[in-house]
Amino acid sequence: MAGEAQIGFSGFVQKDPEIKFMDGGDAVATLNVKVTPRKRKGNEWTNGEPSWFRVSVWGRQGEAVADSIREGDRVNVTGTMEMRSYEKDGVKRSVPEVRAESIGVIPKIAEKSKSTTSTNAEREPW
Repeated sequence: MAGEAQIGFSGFVQKDPEIKFMDGGDAVATLNVKVTPRKRKGNEWTNGEPSWFRVSVWGRQGEAVADSIREGDRVNVTGTMEMRSYEKDGVKRSVPEVRAESIGVIPKIAEKSKSTTSTNAEREPW
């Protein structure tokens, strides 16, 4: 893949993926991912300026993404940066788009419960 702009990032899905089927039957799922860098100022962490990435996922992987990824999910994306052209109101436009080679959901970290849990020994009546 010489000459292609490789990119990898983690961020949050801004809305449920949209899926479309091309004339040849190929599926493409598109989603927008917001990446907000964290910066340290003194002893505190603050949010930097966010970036939004439009991501396309093709084929069966695109179908799986549309079925399993939802708004608010944190995802890890790797792929290539491409320029996508389209025409709107008679004006030709180009936008950068990440064509995902892989995409995965980063599991949410469950908060520890502060309730007291008894051990098996404490629950056993004998």
